[in-house]
Amino acid sequence: MKRLILPLCFLFVLLPLWSQPAARPVPRITRVEVRSRVPGREVRKEPVLAFVQPVAGDIYDPKVVNLDVRRLQETGRYAYVGAEALPERNGLALIFVVEERPRLRSFTVTGAEHFSNTRVRNWIEIQLGDRVDIGKVEGELEKVREKYRKAFYPEVGLDVQLGETDEDGFADLTLVVEEGPRLRVKQIEFEGNTEFTRAQLLKAMQQKKTGLLSFITKRGRLLEDQLRQDMLTIEDLYRRKGYLDAKVGPPSIEENDRGGLTVTIPIEPYTPYRIRSFRIEGNTLYPVSLLGAQVPLQVSGPAASDKMEAGRRGIRDFYNSRGYSDTRVNQQVLLVPGTQELDVIYQVKEGRIEKIRSVLIRGNTRTKDHVLRRELLVEPGQILNEVQLRTSTRRLQNLSFVELANHALLPTEDPDQVDVEFDITEGRSGTFLAGIGFSSVDSLVGFVEVSQTNFDLFGPPSFTGAGDKLRLRLSLGTERRDSELIYTKPWLFDRRLTLNATAFQNDRQFLSDDYDQRNTGFSVGLRKALWGLWRGGLTYTLEEIDVYNVSEDASQSIQDEEGKNTRSGLEYRMTRDSRNHVFEPTKGGRVVLNAGFTGGPLGFDTEIYNMGARSSYYYPIVLDHVLNVQGWARFVDSYGDSDSVPIFDRYFLGGARTIRGFEFRDVSPVDDEGDPIGGQSALFAMIEYNIPINDTLSYALFYDWGVVNADAYDVSVEDANSSYGIGLRVSIPGFPLRLDYSFQHLNNEFNEESGGKFSFLIGYSY
Repeated sequence: MKRLILPLCFLFVLLPLWSQPAARPVPRITRVEVRSRVPGREVRKEPVLAFVQPVAGDIYDPKVVNLDVRRLQETGRYAYVGAEALPERNGLALIFVVEERPRLRSFTVTGAEHFSNTRVRNWIEIQLGDRVDIGKVEGELEKVREKYRKAFYPEVGLDVQLGETDEDGFADLTLVVEEGPRLRVKQIEFEGNTEFTRAQLLKAMQQKKTGLLSFITKRGRLLEDQLRQDMLTIEDLYRRKGYLDAKVGPPSIEENDRGGLTVTIPIEPYTPYRIRSFRIEGNTLYPVSLLGAQVPLQVSGPAASDKMEAGRRGIRDFYNSRGYSDTRVNQQVLLVPGTQELDVIYQVKEGRIEKIRSVLIRGNTRTKDHVLRRELLVEPGQILNEVQLRTSTRRLQNLSFVELANHALLPTEDPDQVDVEFDITEGRSGTFLAGIGFSSVDSLVGFVEVSQTNFDLFGPPSFTGAGDKLRLRLSLGTERRDSELIYTKPWLFDRRLTLNATAFQNDRQFLSDDYDQRNTGFSVGLRKALWGLWRGGLTYTLEEIDVYNVSEDASQSIQDEEGKNTRSGLEYRMTRDSRNHVFEPTKGGRVVLNAGFTGGPLGFDTEIYNMGARSSYYYPIVLDHVLNVQGWARFVDSYGDSDSVPIFDRYFLGGARTIRGFEFRDVSPVDDEGDPIGGQSALFAMIEYNIPINDTLSYALFYDWGVVNADAYDVSVEDANSSYGIGLRVSIPGFPLRLDYSFQHLNNEFNEESGGKFSFLIGYSY
């Protein structure tokens, strides 16, 4: 039994071991390979194998392989890294599958208008030759989005496009920027403003808020450079009122709940200063009484910065205009301790008299020398006058064909003499314009205009350089056809005598429903400055007037006007213009006096004479409101062999340009059949009150009054007509729009109407 028990125990111990399966053999790596993920594309093996630990013969360890994959991914060289273990006869083949990122051959940004393509490109940190990681590029785009958001482009779109990788592993990268709409300024507020109305500050600013027609005018765009300049402008407004310590800005710009921007401008005016005294020192040639008259400051008045500077310039110009061109005037401002009062001291350093040796003009390649020289107020041998010198430069600058003009003083061998040099830059003198107009009078009109403001009639082949003006204008509309060729010579015989010559044909169908009228002819006129703001001109006109297409239903008096009539006449006209702006004045006025005659010693078919006077004045009221008062009187009569005034020389009222509550030319004497036939005396008056809403829009309240009488010099007003109404003015450069709605107030028996009347014009009223 003892012999049997011992083997049995041994068997019992070994039995569990025999019951376990045999251990699997550990595979070994037979080979390590590198393959491109992109079929047909070669991939360099060495950079991959440099990061791989296993080699042929090693035992395969998945943990080691996964670690190698991560290390390859972290290099940034590869867009994809994977590993495959493929069974083979004697073990496993380890295959690393990679896709290399392309190298950057070029990087282009398009569509970045606000910041520029170059600036956007510089914000993205990627260089030529770098591996292109689209994920990192997308991360860099957040910088761009943030900058656009801060510039108030909330809808900016950024699209990255990576081109095909070439056989050398290079690709092109393109960033397409779609900026989208920029938020517009819808509100401008002022904090701390004490001296000006909100409307006055808004008018002084270049930055504007949105208006009714912003979709056309682009008004309301945020312009940072202009806004910064506006801060200086507002500061200057306060300093002109004596607030010399005033500080304005910086502005805050925030999005508001109206889908736009609110610009808030802080103003710290502080305390205004006043003038205690001003004095002049250093003067020996002229007494203080003369020099002090050049200073507009008032003792106890506000210390206005512009008036203090005007005093300095006034004293300097007083000396300069008398030949002391190098006189210098310094301004010193002293604060009276314990007060807000200032003492202003003008320190004069008197110069010496210098004469002009020669006057030189540089830079004119097309314009003849004498054309520029005739604008100058200085000439060789004169005592140098700085005021005249600056005025001469300004006159050169105002020539339409001169873009820039400057002057310089050049020293000579003689210390008492200088040379004056004017340097000009010529600009474009030829223009081409095309456009359309529309009104309730003459309907739709399109025009084409070609002009040359530096024309030379005798200067082929370019015909430029003499400073003359030539303009050709053609208009074609549903109710009119006009053509004009106008030649203007500003200096006739090298004197400030202006010659105007015009050839024209005006074909108008809107004058009457009963007939059409065509005027064909030419005019020649001379105009010159008289005294002050007055100018006078004499014009001769020869024209053929054809009344045609007379309706069969027209009255006999109108049918009698049918046919051609040749008129030869002279007219003298005097004008005085003190308006502060030609097209949209707010101050000043214009007066026109005229008298003329046709026939008699001038011959041809018509013998009439006429005279008239017209005035229009503009008065600034509070808050930029403007009151405009206009009035005119005209008279015409026949003489000699003419026993009546032709219909085309008679006067009519009514329509958008005169009495707005009546049809065009309906305010007039009528014949036996009730057709308007015009009169020989006419009086007209208008008063209009303009209320600005912003720089583009304004309201107008108006009253028009007028009368047309059949006989010459008849100023009776029994048959006067009038209307009143409200209007809207839309000020778009080159496209001003006037909309009016009016009601009749006074009317005679021929012009009775009920209800209101709408009228409109595209253009300016003079």
